[in-house]
Amino acid sequence: MLKKIISTIVSFSILLTGIFTVSIITPHEVSASSYNELADRPFMGWSSWSSIRRKPTEEKIKAAADVLAAKFKSHGYQYVNLDDYYMLDWRTTVDEYGRWAVDPKKFPNGMKALGDYIHNKGLKFGHYVTLGIPKAAVDQNTPIEGTHYHAKDIVDHSKGEKKNFNFEKMYAIDYSKPGAQEYIDSWARLFASYGIDYLKIDGVRNQDIADVEAWAKALKKTGRPIHVELSNNLDIKHIDTWQSLSNGWRTDHDVEAYGTPNLVSWEKISRRFDDAAEWQQHAQPGGWNDFDSLNVANGSKDGITNDEKRSYVSLWAIAASQFVIGNDLTKLDDYGVYLLTNDEIIGVNQSGAAGKRLYKKTDSQVFYQTLPDGSYNIALFNTGSSTQDISVKWEDLGIAGSAFVRDLWSHQDLGSMEKGFTANLPTHASSMIHVVPASSLIVSPKSGAIDVNPTNVTFKWGAQSGAESYHVQMATDSSMKNIIFDQTVSIPTVNVKEFDKDTRYYWKVSSLSGGKETQVGTYSFHTEVTTAPAKPSGMMANRNSKDSVSLAWNPSFGATSYTVYRKEINGFGVSSDYTPIAENLTSPTFLDKSAKHHIGGTYSYIVSANNTIGESAKSFETNTDQQSPAQVAALIVFLSLIIISKFFTLARERFKGSKSSIPQRTVA
Repeated sequence: MLKKIISTIVSFSILLTGIFTVSIITPHEVSASSYNELADRPFMGWSSWSSIRRKPTEEKIKAAADVLAAKFKSHGYQYVNLDDYYMLDWRTTVDEYGRWAVDPKKFPNGMKALGDYIHNKGLKFGHYVTLGIPKAAVDQNTPIEGTHYHAKDIVDHSKGEKKNFNFEKMYAIDYSKPGAQEYIDSWARLFASYGIDYLKIDGVRNQDIADVEAWAKALKKTGRPIHVELSNNLDIKHIDTWQSLSNGWRTDHDVEAYGTPNLVSWEKISRRFDDAAEWQQHAQPGGWNDFDSLNVANGSKDGITNDEKRSYVSLWAIAASQFVIGNDLTKLDDYGVYLLTNDEIIGVNQSGAAGKRLYKKTDSQVFYQTLPDGSYNIALFNTGSSTQDISVKWEDLGIAGSAFVRDLWSHQDLGSMEKGFTANLPTHASSMIHVVPASSLIVSPKSGAIDVNPTNVTFKWGAQSGAESYHVQMATDSSMKNIIFDQTVSIPTVNVKEFDKDTRYYWKVSSLSGGKETQVGTYSFHTEVTTAPAKPSGMMANRNSKDSVSLAWNPSFGATSYTVYRKEINGFGVSSDYTPIAENLTSPTFLDKSAKHHIGGTYSYIVSANNTIGESAKSFETNTDQQSPAQVAALIVFLSLIIISKFFTLARERFKGSKSSIPQRTVA
């Protein structure tokens, strides 16, 4: 019976928005940065740098926004971030007030129009700047907007140029001079007029703290909530400053494998293991460690194996790094989408807790998150060069007795385990699990419950030793800011009425004793579902043999079953209609044993989710490997040539044979 109860607790349901797994939510009562109330969780989005780099255009950014809205927004991805090279050369050209001038060839409709396009998709617009004042502004002595000061009045020639990663010729600013702060203010107003929601400030070093302070003041004056990210390879000795002035900070150099045909390398990714351990204690709501972008969805272009890709995402998730995709969103592969839209892994990233390192060996590492409901998220990594067993012992986490384990990548409950967990992992592979100790507090409604009757809910929890009373709060957001119920009770139960339908609620219980309040746990439930599920995402199709194809996808919130549809496509692109081949599937996997391999053809699959309300929209389609029409045509030509060659060979041999049978004339 206990096993069944624990299994129910850890059989996670996904939030209606698909953002994260319910029982991983961990609100912290920590103030945000000093000038905004953003970044309650690590931001999620896309950045142009890894895939587009020096050639961003309005068309490319809009195309990325289209894909992010269609495939990723429902999983919590919000930001479309335009990085460097959107401006004209600042050594020669600036706007009338000495700020970077947008390149009209790349962005013919301007930044405001681009921001409007992104916002109309329900997304947020990110932008980029470096520190200092451009050479062209100083050379032209441009006025500072709204003042009688000019560029030469604020430049600090004694500090020389501020070296940036791409263009040079940005001069230092003397912030003790009148007009200096006003110059940064004018730039912040310009960005706010574009409608930006995020600003990456690049090239930040210890000597640039005055610049970052000026930007913090300027952005606050705009009245617009703008997430601020500092880049890159910041000094951990100044973490208090970075925390007070920003919502995130790059802990290391770029993850890109510059000078190679690939986007990233395992060598650069694996450097983040030590970053995760060193910077862990500084991550909290309001500001998060930034390990740089995730490049796992452009096939071989990424430059790493599939096992390395999964470990890459797992490390970013367990460490609660900012979750920003770097790939070309118009050229995604199915495996990468599957990795990036796994809601249980996203739940680890969005848990509000940065993972600590439990073990470090020469060829393996283990990280864990401690959650307020007494459970754990654990990531095990094989960093060695051969397959090996990687283990975690419950006693090293303070768990007494057995614990129930769930595999977060496969969405499978693995059962109760007595002393620990072991994964057999190939080189650079990983495993991500959620662990619920048998002794964990059991609450009602259980964390992650779905279809709770909204008219009358009775909350119960285990009595706490020494508790004089209990403080109970209900909210509509995971950060517990939108409180709808706040009450102190003397017994471990409370009754609440009149919730809304189709709504995710969060509840927090704390024990009170001697004037001290101690949090018992934070939980979540969803009231009665009255809508069909969201469409499944992350669909993958892999051929196992000549007769079978294995399918996998990420679960949809509210789904009770799935239906798989298939169509056949021949080598010239002519296809049949989609027909259902499997119905009432309860697991997000299926093995198609009737998909016989044939030359030139392929199979295309889509899947839908179902519940008592109805069927979801169909997923994006995915295909098995297919030969293109050109390949098929070439094959036909090749076979034809073989047949023709064989025909002529036989004809020649027949001709020779008939010729040798003719009687020869003898001359006397």
